[in-house]
This record gives sequence, C-alpha cells and structure tokens, in this order.
Amino acid sequence: MLYSSKRLQATKRYKEFSSLADRYYKISLEKEHAQQSFFKNNIIANSSGECFQMYHSFEKYYKVYTKSIEQKVYTIEALAKEKNLVPVFITLTLPSHYHPFQSIEYKGKRLYTSLNPDFRFDSINSAIDEGYHFLNEVYRIFYKRIQAKVRELFFIKVFELHKTLIPHLHALFYISKEEIRIFSKHFAKICAEFNLIETEISFDNADEDSFSKVKTNINRASLYMMKYITKNLNDNRDIYEARVLDGLKREYKMRMITMSNLPLSLSDYRVIYHNLDEENKEKLLLEAKDSGVNLFTYLLKNMYQATVIKDVDSNSKHLIQFGKIEKSRVQFFKVKTRMERIGGGYSTTVESLTFFVEHIQIYKKEKFQIIKRGQTNEY
Repeated sequence: MLYSSKRLQATKRYKEFSSLADRYYKISLEKEHAQQSFFKNNIIANSSGECFQMYHSFEKYYKVYTKSIEQKVYTIEALAKEKNLVPVFITLTLPSHYHPFQSIEYKGKRLYTSLNPDFRFDSINSAIDEGYHFLNEVYRIFYKRIQAKVRELFFIKVFELHKTLIPHLHALFYISKEEIRIFSKHFAKICAEFNLIETEISFDNADEDSFSKVKTNINRASLYMMKYITKNLNDNRDIYEARVLDGLKREYKMRMITMSNLPLSLSDYRVIYHNLDEENKEKLLLEAKDSGVNLFTYLLKNMYQATVIKDVDSNSKHLIQFGKIEKSRVQFFKVKTRMERIGGGYSTTVESLTFFVEHIQIYKKEKFQIIKRGQTNEY
C-alpha cells in the first residue's frame, strides 16, 4: 500500500491501484501452477530411454536467472575497462500525464495526497502498458542516435517501477571520455523532444541517491545497476515483490532487462555452466579467480565457438566463428535453423549443441520425448 492520505484512499482510482499488485502476484502464481501441473502430468525420456520428472521453483529460477545476469553485467564492465571507456548513467521518467497520483515530501517520506488532474488514461493498466512502449520507443531513438556518434558503446538497460507501478527506465552506457559531451547533448535533446523528466544519479559521493550529471566510477556504476536487477529473496516481502514484477511483465509482455550482445550469449553461458561436471567447473572457476575475472568473462576470453545457421527461407547456411580453437579451454559447437515470423523478426530452433573442455566432450544436446497419458511427443 502507498503511504497516502485517507482522502486519496477513498477514490476509485486508488482502489484500482490497490488491486493491481495482488492481481499481478496471482498472474505469476497461476503461471507457475500451470507449469507445475504440466510437469506433474508429464515425464521426459531421453534417447537412452531414461525417464526424468520435471520440476520448477520460482524462487530457485529467479535466483539462478539474476546470478547469470550479474555475470554478464560485470563482464560488460570488464570489457569497458579494457577499452578505457567511462560509465554514463541515465534515467528516463514518463511525463506527468502518465502518473495517476500527486505526492509531496512529508516527514522525510513521499506522501501521495490526491489524484493527478493531468492523468490522461482510462485506467492505470493503460498507463503502465502505453508508458512502457513509449519509453522503449524513446530509448530506441536515443540509442540509434548515440550509436551513430560514438566509436564504441556498451549498454545495460533496466525497467523499474515507481511505487505507483508506472515504469521508468535506467540505462548504463560505457563510452569514451572524449564523447561525454556528445552524449550529454543528445540526452538533453531527447528529454526536451519528448517532454521527459530528466533524473540524474551520481556515483561520486558516498550518498548514492545524490544528484549529478556524469558518472566516472566504473565499478560503482555496475554495482548501482545491479541494485535494480537483483533481489535477495530473503523474506516473504522480497518474494512477493519479485512475483508482482513477474506477473506485471507477463501481463504487458515487458522485457525488463536488455544488454549489449556479446559473442557468448546468456543462454549459451547457462548451458555451459549448468552442464559442467563438478571437476571441470571447479577448475574453470579457480582459473577465473586466478585471472581476476568472473566465469562469464573467463569463458568469453578462453573459448572457441562455431555456430552454423540454416536459413529455411533462403535455403542457405552460414558459419559464425569466435575465438581460436588451438588456444581455447572450452570448445562450443551449435547448429540452429532460422525462419522469418509472419509478424516480423525470426524464430530459431537449436538442432544440435555440443561443448568440450580441452577437447573432451562434456555435453551433447539430446533429443527427448515428453510422455503424457499414453502419447509421445519428440523434441
């Protein structure tokens, strides 16, 4: 519940807001219950005839997911350091008419006091949905402009919710120090062009919530970004908030976190990490520690990748390679098919995937069958 006046709590719009968090929480629960029901009534069988019971835990998945996100965030930071890039942190906040309530500072807290007369939507649901798409479009335009002006660029983009559930956008960019002036100029321009409220956060002072324009401490920039991405899930409140966010992003099909593409994708990293045997995992983790980097960064710098992409529409193939096989600790091979979607974009299917450590096979993707009520489906 918002810290709000009794007058505001009596309004129809506030009552709508009060029901939303529980609604999103239930959406998250219903999705998990559907998965659990599917897993309960199905068994996976591999090509050797071994059968496995599937299981899904939201809390466990969330922790594993955020841990791998953290690995990539710190890898982007490490690559930026190597290239002598500096961090610039921005926040894009929606104009006033997206926000349903007005608030004031009261006794050191934010007190919501009344309805916002400038609110232009029939419901808070509509404001959330349209606000998300509006910010994405603004960011897309800004990113394309910056990309055309700078020599090298890494980014991490995260959506966060106000207490009213209205989204705002944080983005951490890494650019060369000489290009900060160009960046700042385009940022001011995009804010004026779309009537955005510009929020600036400083990493220069001990108080991380103080305000400044340009951020220069690369370590604290990534640490600050991680605060928006991860939750510890130490208590029921944390779990409740994580489920509310999960339900909300499912409801509006939000992509909450986006980062620069690297040669090693998050999905491939997870395949490697979760299929390594304990001996090789311990070896690689120790080697990464001795090198002063995390495992994601170590794999990126010490692996060879070869991916064959089969284009169904053009009936063609092409090979993408990264790294040098003779110097690699890990060798990763993948074949996938790609075809255009009717609505735009591509859908891809991984046909085969194998990886090796020091040229000894560790994992090979198997075909499996889902067995349900006497029926068998092969994947």
